Order: sequence, then structure tokens, then C-alpha cells
Amino acid sequence: MLDAALTSAGAAPLIGGIAAERVVLLFGLPRSGTTWLAKVFDSHPDVLYRHEPDTVWRGRHLPVWPPATPSAAALSEARAYLDRLMRTRTLKTIGTRPLFPKAYRGAVAERVHAALIEAVRLAERLGGPRLARRVTIPDWVAATAWGGITLVLKSVSSPTRLGLFAQALPGCRVIYTLRHPCGQVASMRRGERLGLFEHALDLDWLLAGPEAKAHGLDPATFARWPLLERLAWQWVLLNERALADLAHHPAARVVRHADLARAPLAQARELLAFAGLSLPPATAAFIRRSTEHTGATGYYRVFRNAAAEIDKWRSELSAEEQARIWAVARHSHLAALWPETAVA
Repeated sequence: MLDAALTSAGAAPLIGGIAAERVVLLFGLPRSGTTWLAKVFDSHPDVLYRHEPDTVWRGRHLPVWPPATPSAAALSEARAYLDRLMRTRTLKTIGTRPLFPKAYRGAVAERVHAALIEAVRLAERLGGPRLARRVTIPDWVAATAWGGITLVLKSVSSPTRLGLFAQALPGCRVIYTLRHPCGQVASMRRGERLGLFEHALDLDWLLAGPEAKAHGLDPATFARWPLLERLAWQWVLLNERALADLAHHPAARVVRHADLARAPLAQARELLAFAGLSLPPATAAFIRRSTEHTGATGYYRVFRNAAAEIDKWRSELSAEEQARIWAVARHSHLAALWPETAVA
């Protein structure tokens, strides 16, 4: 059904036959709270969610650092790429746990949908990851339900293209999450040390962007810096780029990770309303369960104690490491978003 809707959409700024005003691009850097917030949206019965489809289709034909004013051809290519991302229905893009029931499916379709996801997951565990990546899992959206659906696409891989996507889809809503630089760097370094990333961290590509040139970063010097400093510069360069691109987008919200953790229900209610959605009981229940969790958790799990996450970096990083990260972050105007920081 989604494919047919896309075909009929033509060149109009629509995805899946849905008006751009009902599309939400939820972006941020890795480890900035995007996964939890995306699951808040996914818990809404009227949301059709796509989890990081740009890791399935990398869009290598698109520029990594698009110009501020892209050409009509570039906008058309970006719109076609977004269409492809929304059509991507692999295990990764629609099968991330927890799964939530949807109003646009019937009861039977809901059970079959969940069973198919688990079957593909089992095949992946039994040694068929390539097969799992190729299997398309239907959405089973009732033909009469499209008018009430909000599409949410989550990404941590394309912050430098966010401005291009927002211009390619005028009218869409954009939400961007921003985490304290010490929290961001500490979490990224932990993941790297645990070997949890699919690919080795490659940060040299950051130097090709205009932000690196504006800060006068030298490739030879950058290569000699320890991982801590390079991750701190990643925070500066990518967040500066994304927020500059969104400065003139009429429907964009920037939310701090700490604010989500301190007041998850209030923040979620506000962001859902921004997207034209209510806060249903099922979503409120998920927010409580996922932020008041006291049991075991994992690096990628959304169930954790939110209050404990805010300043976890203070015990994870030494005072010297905190100072080194903040010495980099001070180069950016974004550091002013944390006037309360205790880092000197």
C-alpha cells in the first residue's frame, strides 16, 4: 500500500501519500536521546515509524556536506531519497523493540505483523543476517487509515543533510536532540571501548565541512589528538551544522537530553503536540515504564532510570577528562546552552 501511495505522490512534497506537515524528522547525534524519544512517538497508535533507514540505504549519491542553498535537482534527489527511506521496511527499520499496537491495523494484521518480525529476527540469529536485511515486512495499513497517520523517521547518521532534507520536504516537522558534550562523549567512548559499533569510528570526514574550516582545524593536528578530543570536536561540528541549517526552518524544535530526562512526560506531551499528536494513555504508560526503570539495562535499551542518566558522565569521566572536553566545547556558541555546567 505504501509503495502505491508513493508512486501516486509524484514530485509533490509528500511521502507515502501523506502531507509533509504530518512527517516528523527526528534527528540528533548518536547517544543523544533520539532512540527513546523515537519510541515515545512509536508508542502512539497513529504513528508509522522508521528506525534509521539511512543505515540501510546510505544515500551515497547525495553530498555529505550539502550547500546551504541546494539546487532544484539536489532537492529532487533528496526528496526521492526520503521516499526510499520511508519505503524501507526491514527488520531494523520497523522491528526495533518494544513493538506497539497500531490503530491503522486490524487485530489479525497486528498479530501477523508481530509474528513476521519475530520470524525474521530468529532467522537473523540463526545466521542469516544478509537474508534478514533483504526481507521486506509489510506495514498492513488499512486503505482508509492513511489520512490519520503521522510518519516519523529517526536518524543519527545524517545530521549534515538535515537542512537539505528539511528543504526537500517543506512543511515537515523537525525535532533535534542535543546532549551535554561530556555526556555525549562519555557515552560514545564507552560504546567504542565495548566494541558495540558496527563500524570503527572514523572522524576524519568531519574536516571536509565548512564548520571545521571556520574553526581552523588542521588535519594533521586533528589526527594526533586522542579520541576524547576528536569526539568533542564531532559534537561541536555536527551540532553546529544541524542547528545552523534549522535556524530558518519554520517548524523545528531543539530539545536538550537533560530536559527530556528531568521532565519526560511534560517534554513528550509538548513534542507530540508540536507534531499534531495527543498523549494517549499507552504512550504515558510507556514513558513511565521506560524512565523509572530500576533493573538491568543495556547500551541501546530505552528502559533506564532517566534521572540517573543526566549526570552519569560526572562519575564516568575524571575531572581532567571533563576539562579537556569542555575546553573543546567552549569553542562553540552551543556551550551557552549549559550555563549550569560545573565544568570550569
